[in-house]
Amino acid sequence: MGVALWLCPKRNTPTYDKLITVMSSLNTLFPGSPPKFEPHITITTNISLDLADQSKTKDDVDRILSASAVAMNSLPKNHESLVKLGNVNSQRKFFKKLYFEVEKDPNLVSFARIIRELFVIVPQDIEKENIKQNPQLYTKDNNGNTIRRKPSKKKSKTTEVKEFDTSFIRQAAAYKAAEWSVQEFDPHISLVYSDLWPLHSALWRNINTRISDIDWDIEWEFGVLKLVLCEGDVNDWVVLGSVDIH
Repeated sequence: MGVALWLCPKRNTPTYDKLITVMSSLNTLFPGSPPKFEPHITITTNISLDLADQSKTKDDVDRILSASAVAMNSLPKNHESLVKLGNVNSQRKFFKKLYFEVEKDPNLVSFARIIRELFVIVPQDIEKENIKQNPQLYTKDNNGNTIRRKPSKKKSKTTEVKEFDTSFIRQAAAYKAAEWSVQEFDPHISLVYSDLWPLHSALWRNINTRISDIDWDIEWEFGVLKLVLCEGDVNDWVVLGSVDIH
């Protein structure tokens, strides 16, 4: 998943408190010790971010969060709530073992499309084209992946870099993002991460009882946007930065 953008409810709000309560309760129904995580909707994964240079990482995080906040705040105020909870569902996938479906509100879909276009598709496609146009800037790592060469400390001739027009790439990215938002964007709020499968009927009865014990007539304010490095164990995921949405 790499770096993901999460939309989270604000702490100490009814939405946050109720989700945390039910997530903690449901965790006890599953074997082992399912990892704990914040309630969130994943807007998109695989956001392009330079993690090698910490100073550049901070600048990129601030830039992406600032632009995301502007995009969120520019959405039409023509709905009661951007996030509307649906049914509880389950899949074989570890990260979608148990989750609330979330209605694909047009504004939520529009926001996800914008973020996907600007911070996933455009930078990835520009990088792919740059590899074609300027192969001298890249090398292979031990796993055979193409990576940028590190600047040489030795004095040498300046490497000539070929410039290229990115307008077509950006136009194509808009279409790719629109297609992704319709076919792949699947907003949901995970409640439990687990390898358990299938979920037997007795477990489902307990799940439904614990969920129905809580009044879900709640409004999700715009909340908080967070950039999260989702690599390795869930307990090791790192919040790189966040911004409140008012």
